[in-house]
Amino acid sequence: SLTALSNHLNCEFTWLSKTILKLSGYTYTDLVQKKRLNQACFLLRSTALSVLDISMAVGYENFSYFHRIFKQTFGQTPRQYRMALKKEPEEG
Repeated sequence: SLTALSNHLNCEFTWLSKTILKLSGYTYTDLVQKKRLNQACFLLRSTALSVLDISMAVGYENFSYFHRIFKQTFGQTPRQYRMALKKEPEEG
């Protein structure tokens, strides 16, 4: 959490929050969500884990929320994302 990070860095929560936004253009929450979704994509590409297991592995306790936010971000469900990857020709 941002609170834990600010405590670890020994700085004020508000300052850290504003600095992250100023430097990256994203809020801390947006950055964490982006990281989780990118990790989910990696796991969908490189493992046979179920979508439910992947959602839990990347930190989403609510599977419905994970499914909804994934589709909102990538325009397809996690399953559709995985299936589309299988249809792409292999490079080599």
